[in-house]
Amino acid sequence: MIYWYRDLMISKKLKKKRERHIRRVEQYYRATPKSKIFSDKKRSWEHFVGKKIPWKEYFIVIRATNPNNLFEVMSTRQLLLRHYERTDLYVIGLYSSNDEALEAVQEMLIDGYSGNTEYSPRDEFSTDDAYECFSAEDVE
Repeated sequence: MIYWYRDLMISKKLKKKRERHIRRVEQYYRATPKSKIFSDKKRSWEHFVGKKIPWKEYFIVIRATNPNNLFEVMSTRQLLLRHYERTDLYVIGLYSSNDEALEAVQEMLIDGYSGNTEYSPRDEFSTDDAYECFSAEDVE
């Protein structure tokens, strides 16, 4: 399940149509195929055969699933992989390029540590009530 941070950091390009871009990422996540072994669903590429993929690639900043890391920057194209249907993703930022996402994470950490020496990004983005999710009806 994808959970979106209420104060989502988003790039300037995507800010105008924020809800539309969030909906597209959700559609990517719910695109079906993921596991051929455990279900009779279509495989990833079969889902899109003869269809134009209507969305572009986005980059999301999520809370790290590994406890040794702070954040992960990943492409939305990775959401088609089977692994992500079993994990909860807490999205903090949405960007149109990888460089833009990395710069945003870097700025966030620099601003946090320069203002307060005891700044802890894990504590700031850890509360689950600061996240919301969309239902399948909202996405379609």
